[in-house]
Amino acid sequence: MLRFAAVCSLLTIALSFDFGGTDEAEYETILREKGYPEEDIQQFLQEHRDARAGVARDGDFVPWHVARGYRECMDFRRRRCGHNGRNVCNHCFRPRLRSIICDEYDCPPTTENDVVACGFEARNVPSGKWAVTVVDRISKIGYSDAYWRLFRYINKGNDQGARLAASVYMVRLMTMDGNTAKSVKMAFYIPSAFQASPPTPNNDAVTVETWDDATTYSRAFGSDRTDDHDYINRQFKILEAALAKENITPKPNLRMTFVDIVPGCTMQRNEVTLFAQ
Repeated sequence: MLRFAAVCSLLTIALSFDFGGTDEAEYETILREKGYPEEDIQQFLQEHRDARAGVARDGDFVPWHVARGYRECMDFRRRRCGHNGRNVCNHCFRPRLRSIICDEYDCPPTTENDVVACGFEARNVPSGKWAVTVVDRISKIGYSDAYWRLFRYINKGNDQGARLAASVYMVRLMTMDGNTAKSVKMAFYIPSAFQASPPTPNNDAVTVETWDDATTYSRAFGSDRTDDHDYINRQFKILEAALAKENITPKPNLRMTFVDIVPGCTMQRNEVTLFAQ
């Protein structure tokens, strides 16, 4: 099954988009309703089974600061959640290593940033091509429709008839006006094999965009927090406070989150991200 690691700007959530859930029959029904040929359906279902079979396991112990990618600020540590604090905080809240995720997905390349501080990780993200579609926020199925448009493009719904990848790094982007979203886009990073010459989408609602170089500031946390909007918003506030310690003022109207949700302890990674001016 095609899995998406997602990023969003309030990017509010970024999940491993898996609209079939763990119910293979439901997933198969959706694929048939979408009109996919039998050969493709059987391939997607086998990938679904392989994904379910391969991830339900605990990972090796990794220190919290290694898992996050940075050291936490002392004043943001509300409880001890380290290797020796298992009676205080379940180690399943420790985020999955980003390097492991990027071994599975074709993540956008990043380079080291000179900013070294507590409470966040700074990354330089070079310019790259992304497939993008606008989310209809009025519709109850707006996000689902956007997902399936991108799914179709990745799976031969393009002028090359190419399947771009089995796993892609997906993002959700939200342009903010205060606390209100003015627009929402869903997008995925086009795999490196197609970056130089991406296929043209068959659906006019999907476009290929070149995103400029960017510097990002991210916080990471584990567990499935995709529906816990209060917790996510709190992490954004902590990120802003950590940046303020370094006299960094991020872009005010753009947020991003990444979420990779896979069954199993320490198998999840959430990120909230802000962008440099």
